[in-house]
Amino acid sequence: MSEVTLSKLSHCEPGDKCWQLIEQGAIVIDVRSPQEFAGGHLPQAVNVPLDTLATWVARVSNPQQIFLLYCGAGIRAQKGCDILSASGLPSVVNAGALNDLLACEPRR
Repeated sequence: MSEVTLSKLSHCEPGDKCWQLIEQGAIVIDVRSPQEFAGGHLPQAVNVPLDTLATWVARVSNPQQIFLLYCGAGIRAQKGCDILSASGLPSVVNAGALNDLLACEPRR
């Protein structure tokens, strides 16, 4: 995906764009605590708590993959994006808050 497109999506304001990325195979990361994750999450999400993200990134097998991060309000997701970007991953997107994503989920 081009840098211009990703820069426009660096924070998905209309959640539809985030859902498009999910449908296209983006890796969805929930950076909340395991307890928050257990209380509800997107089915395609993996739980990588923010405090473990710097260690987790070393196991990424495809650094060109798009990574979409969310949390409770978007603040931890942005911190997570900063960590992944600083680690050399070029395609990270702050999807904001879980509730905002759920509100924009496409109806099938």
